[in-house]
Amino acid sequence: MEILQELLRKVLPLYGFIILGFFATRKWGLQSKWISKVMLYALIPLIIIENLLKADLAETAVIGAIVFILACLMNLPALLTTRFLAKDLNPNMLKSSFSYYNIGWFGIPVVMALFGDEQMPLIISAYVGNALYGDTVCYYLMSRTKDIPVKESVLNVFKIPAIYACVLAIILNVLEVEVPESMEVVGDVVSWVVSASGMLLIGITLEKIDFKEIPYATFAKILSVRYIAGAIILVALVFLEKGLIGRLDEDQSKLMLLLASFPIAANLVVFATNLDTEKENSALLVGLSSIASLVLVPAVCLVLF
Repeated sequence: MEILQELLRKVLPLYGFIILGFFATRKWGLQSKWISKVMLYALIPLIIIENLLKADLAETAVIGAIVFILACLMNLPALLTTRFLAKDLNPNMLKSSFSYYNIGWFGIPVVMALFGDEQMPLIISAYVGNALYGDTVCYYLMSRTKDIPVKESVLNVFKIPAIYACVLAIILNVLEVEVPESMEVVGDVVSWVVSASGMLLIGITLEKIDFKEIPYATFAKILSVRYIAGAIILVALVFLEKGLIGRLDEDQSKLMLLLASFPIAANLVVFATNLDTEKENSALLVGLSSIASLVLVPAVCLVLF
C-alpha cells in the first residue's frame, strides 16, 4: 500500500498537465510546435548529458543493450498487429509506438518513488538505451510515415541533438568529468519541466481528436498486444542476462521487468508534432497507454516488490 501511495503522489500530478493542455488549447488555442522544438533541441539533450555523466558505463552498456534489443524486437508484434488488428494505422507509426517506452518522463518518477536514489543508475542506463533507439530508429520511422525518401529520413535522424548529446556525455564520462552540485538542481528542474511539457503536448493534441469516432475496442486490443508482448520479450532478455552475464542483482532484474508496464513515450508526440505527421494517432496511443499504465504499474509493483 505504501508503494501505491508513493506512486500516486509522485506520478499522478503529471497527468494533470494532460488535462491542462487539453483545456488550454480549447480556450486559448495553445500550439504544440514551439513546445516540441524547445524540448527536442534544448531540454532533452541537457537531461541526457546530466544523467550519462553520473552513470556507470559498464552497467549502462548491459542495461542499455537490453532495452535497445527489446525495442528492436517489439517491431515484430507491431508488424503482426498491423496485419491483423490495425490495418488502417500507419505501420511505421505503430512500430514506433510499440518500441518506444516512456522511461524518462514516467519511469524516473516511478523508480524514485520505489527506491529513491538507490536504483537511479539502472533507470538512467535504461533511459540511454531507450533514447538511442528512439532518437534514431523511431525518429526515422516517424519520418517515413510521410513517405519521405529514405535518404532524407536518415538525414532527419542526424538533425536530432540527442545523438550528439549522448556521444558528448560518454566522452565526458570517460574523462571523469563530474557534474557540479549546483547543476544537479538545474537538472532536477529540467527533468520536471520535460515531464510536464510531454504530458502537456499530449493534452494539446488530444483536444483535436473527435473521441466519438475512436474505435476503442481496436485500440484496446493494440495496447494489450503491446503490453503482453513487451512482458514476454523482457522476461526472456532478463533470463538470458542472468544466464550469460549475471551483472544484475535480484532487485535490478525485477526493476527491468517493470519496464514492460510503462506507457508509450510521450516523445512520440514530440516527433509527430515536429514532423507534422500522425499527430492524432500518436497522441491517442500515448494518452491511452499513459492511462493504462497508471493502473498497470502499481499492480506490477505489488506483484514484484
